[in-house]
Order: sequence, then structure tokens, then C-alpha cells
Amino acid sequence: MMLRIVVDTNLWIRALLGGRVALPVLEAWRAGQFTLVVSQPLIDELTDVWQRPRLRARIKAEDAERLIEQLRLRGEMVEPVTVPPRCRDPRDHPVLAAAIDGQADAIVTGDADLRADDELRWAMEEHGVALWGVDRLLERLRID
Repeated sequence: MMLRIVVDTNLWIRALLGGRVALPVLEAWRAGQFTLVVSQPLIDELTDVWQRPRLRARIKAEDAERLIEQLRLRGEMVEPVTVPPRCRDPRDHPVLAAAIDGQADAIVTGDADLRADDELRWAMEEHGVALWGVDRLLERLRID
């Protein structure tokens, strides 16, 4: 069974910036190695973040727009309705809700604080969702 993954906005931004750590996630998704679960709030967040002045100066608009179009066309769109477990940063709620309502196996994030929150990790595991870094996703893709 193919993994169902929510990719946190911070990794998409890193990929758009050409970050070597995040690019394998984008490449694995483009190669069809996992099902990407996405929601409109996550697409809105990506749109808002890449257009911040300090990022817009470093990200090509056509690259960001192409990625957003691919997310819409190739991602599995879910409508988040669940109120997610409480976490340290309420701005993480959209990614948590998308993962729960999209029945994702994991959220892949570059946010070490999110992954280090033991209470949140346990609460998300009750919903069947793990919190992974890039290395864990790539490890799982090699195994599966």
C-alpha cells in the first residue's frame, strides 16, 4: 500500500529555494512514490509564504506557480474539518487537520519543534499519523 503523506509548507519552500534536503521529497512525489495529501489551507499558506518579500526575491514565480498547480492537480485534495490536537504553534493546525482528515500515514516536516512535541506526537499517533523528518520518509520509501 502506498504511503499517504502531508508535506509541510516549510519543505516546499526549501525545495523552491533549491535546498538539497527537501528536493528528494519533491522528486519522490513527482516519481509517484507516495500519495500526497493536500488541502486548500495548505496551498493558501504556501502561496502566502513564498510571496513574502525576502523569499520572493529568491524564488522564481514560475517555479512556485508550477508547484502549486501540481499540488492542485496531482495531490489528493481533502477538506479539513477536524479540530486537531493542541500544539505549541497554532499555525501548524492546518497541516495537522489535513493529515487527520486525509487519513495520512505521516506528516513530513522540517519543523524540528513540531516533531519534538511528545504530547502532539502521541495525540497524532492516536489518529494514525506519524510526524517524520525527510530522512524518515526517504528511509520508508526505500523499505516499501
